[in-house]
Amino acid sequence: MKIEVNGTVYDIEIIGDRAIIDDKEIGIKLNEDEDEITIEKDVFRCDFVEDGEPSLMILNGMTYVVSRVASNSASKEVKSPMTGKIVGLFVKIGNEVKRGQLLVVLEAMKMENQIKSHANGRIREIKVCEGQSVNMGEILITFE
Repeated sequence: MKIEVNGTVYDIEIIGDRAIIDDKEIGIKLNEDEDEITIEKDVFRCDFVEDGEPSLMILNGMTYVVSRVASNSASKEVKSPMTGKIVGLFVKIGNEVKRGQLLVVLEAMKMENQIKSHANGRIREIKVCEGQSVNMGEILITFE
């Protein structure tokens, strides 16, 4: 399966207590305390702030946007991964963008979260403006 974390896509396969991430094998263990996971020898405290698709997850105090990447075709929409306020808009209608290019900065929980392009393409529509509040899952940008 493919998982996107803060705009970076990882190919993940889980086999028992092992995980293969981008062809690198690591050991994992879900601790009896459901809020902890051990990866190799490092223990991480986990908390889901917002469940859904995508999810907002906190690991050892750092916030991550996590979502499953569709395997059939790239979506033509960029949706808000969380509720927040648009504080930066870095593209215009008609712009050609590359996968991983910064599109929007969203402020949530006093943190600025970069929303990057999940694919190469051309911007068809921008449905938000700077200063606008958005809800999780709201469409921000569409591609042609």
